[in-house]
Amino acid sequence: MKNTSRLRSLWLVLGGLLLAVILLAVVIIGYDTVRVPSVKAEGMPFLEQDQSLVTVNTTRIGSDDPVETAVAVAQMIYPVTEEENVPGAVILINRANLAEGLVAASRVQHFPVNAPLLYVDENSIPTLTRQELLRLKPDGVPMDRNVQVYLVGTIGDAVRQEVEQMGYKTRVLTAPDPITLSVVVDDWTSTQHGDHRNVVVIANLDHLEPAIPSAFWNAHMGDGLAFVTDQGVPQATIDLLKRRANGPWLYLFGDESIISTETARILAQYGQVTRMPRSAPADVSAYFAGFKDIGGNWGAWFWQDSRDFGWGISEAGHNAIFVTLDGPGGWQNALPATTLSHMGKHASVLIIEQDTVPDSVSGYLKILKPYETAPREQLLNHGWIIGGEGTISWKDQTRIDQMLDGYLAAPQGGQ
Repeated sequence: MKNTSRLRSLWLVLGGLLLAVILLAVVIIGYDTVRVPSVKAEGMPFLEQDQSLVTVNTTRIGSDDPVETAVAVAQMIYPVTEEENVPGAVILINRANLAEGLVAASRVQHFPVNAPLLYVDENSIPTLTRQELLRLKPDGVPMDRNVQVYLVGTIGDAVRQEVEQMGYKTRVLTAPDPITLSVVVDDWTSTQHGDHRNVVVIANLDHLEPAIPSAFWNAHMGDGLAFVTDQGVPQATIDLLKRRANGPWLYLFGDESIISTETARILAQYGQVTRMPRSAPADVSAYFAGFKDIGGNWGAWFWQDSRDFGWGISEAGHNAIFVTLDGPGGWQNALPATTLSHMGKHASVLIIEQDTVPDSVSGYLKILKPYETAPREQLLNHGWIIGGEGTISWKDQTRIDQMLDGYLAAPQGGQ
């Protein structure tokens, strides 16, 4: 009787082990099935000429075509050679809509998603974007049911179906307008972080370009974003702000000509208001690159988060991303470079103009210029030049190179 009982126990143990092995195999197989088979990166000969334009202090990424630039940025940051350099997901945005792009870069790109931005049209995927989707093989976001591709904004169902036919799991974040989209994505983001971020960027939907520098910061930090208009503060935005405990910290991107004093007064009823007091995008970018706001946030002392908003870069030894908004690709060529703020060298953006470096930017770069007695780690600056020569000329690139250079004298004895 004892032998029978022992035999039964042994079979139960063996059966349990076999079941565990089978379950583990199912999990492993199931995990692998959400990964697309390896696809070798396609050559991009159209970028070779632009990307060979390198100086000691600058590196050029992309071309004058925004689709190509988005792919070039993704390939630089996510080579997909090791588990550590595979993205968690990919974000697809409609290349015709800046407001939606700002929402995607500001609220989705940060961790836990960890994703580059790629361009699609409303009802189709450009061939180069499709090839890059297959190459990237995103891992999926564990906190969001292993979603691998996010479609943000006005993107038709045909695009979603094509992405899913590639074998990817998708999530669609859409709304009838950018103001509502910011609310939808804000609520979704709160599920990933466990709360609504108490720091919120305010952008004017009718004057969006001054807010572009904020997207680079938010790609880096994942802070909030909400829209106002020339007519005032939409009710949807007010509702978004009310979700913050004890009121948010609001950062207005633009002076009174961009976001009116009356609008700022209304916003002040719902949170603490601070303004980036410039109107031209280049001037805003230079001001914000040096701006820093640090302090206590709302909450009880034992769980209070610190408030830390803005790059606050005022010394040498840093990176900067140089973009233009008036080149052949316009803002479309600049926005994918937000990934360099997220996963590159965490660089701020400086907006220049074709054939000129605005005084605000050149003045800021003088602050960053290394000097001979600076700490050794502060001797080197670096600039990422986004776009081809039609976007930022070789002449402007070399001018920027000189502005970043330290002109350090050689040590005695020529060593």
